[in-house]
Amino acid sequence: MDFRLIFIIGFAGFVVIVILLAIVITILNEKRRAKNLIKQAKEMGLEPDSKEMVTSLGFEQTQLGNKQKVYNVFTGTYDGLQVIFFDITIVIGYFITGSASSHGGTFKSSGIIFKKNAPVFELQPRSPLSKNAYNKYFSLDGDSSFMDESLAEKIGRNYTIESNGTHVMFVPSGKRVENISEEVKATYRILQNIV
Repeated sequence: MDFRLIFIIGFAGFVVIVILLAIVITILNEKRRAKNLIKQAKEMGLEPDSKEMVTSLGFEQTQLGNKQKVYNVFTGTYDGLQVIFFDITIVIGYFITGSASSHGGTFKSSGIIFKKNAPVFELQPRSPLSKNAYNKYFSLDGDSSFMDESLAEKIGRNYTIESNGTHVMFVPSGKRVENISEEVKATYRILQNIV
C-alpha cells in the first residue's frame, strides 16, 4: 500500500476522532451545566418550565440569527415578581452550506426576564455600527425616559436589556450566567431604576 494513502487515511481517522471527542466533551459539559443550574434553581425556589415561557414573549434578542435554541428554563418569583431564567444558543450563518459570514458562528448566552410593566425599549452594548447611540457604552432604541447618567453608568456594557411593555429581559453581554442567584439580584437592582 502506498505510504501517502496510509497517511491520508490515518490523518482522516485522527480528524474524525478529534471531532467526535469534541462533541462528547461538549455534551458532557452541557449536562454538567444543566445539573448545576437545576440545583441552583431549586435553592431559589424556581421550577423547570418549557421554552415557550420565553419564546412566546416575542423578544427580538431570542429571535436573532438563523436558528435559536432556548433551554434550561426555570420560572418562579423573586421579591414578588415573576422571574424566568433561561439559556439560549444562537446560530448565525450556515456553516454546512457554506453561507456563513465573517460575522457568523454559534453564540451561547443566558437571560433573565422579569414580569414588570416598563417603557418599551431595546438597549444594546454600543458597537461602531450602532444606531441610536445613547452614550459611549450602549445604543438605546425606544422610550428612553427612564434613563439617566447614574443608571447608564450601572449598566455600562454589561447587558442587553429589552422591554416589551409587560416584561423586561436582561441578557448578560458575552457570557452565560454561572450563578443564577447573583445575576437575578444584580439585574433586579437595575430593574428598580427602570420602572
